[in-house]
Amino acid sequence: MKRVKKIPQPNYVRKLHYLYCIGALPREVGLHRVDVAHDDWCGIFAGQRCHCDPEITLQWSQPARAQN
Repeated sequence: MKRVKKIPQPNYVRKLHYLYCIGALPREVGLHRVDVAHDDWCGIFAGQRCHCDPEITLQWSQPARAQN
């Protein structure tokens, strides 16, 4: 049986998932804007994986039922 190597997720993806799980990010369908601010030395600016502790803020949210 072949073992599959698990690729680590970038830090901002893990942080977004954590915020979603604790309810800090909206769970309903709609249009949401989330800003991710990486540190200047983060690898994402060099085409690598994010390895900083980014600041994530929910700028605004519009549920799907309000888009009519």
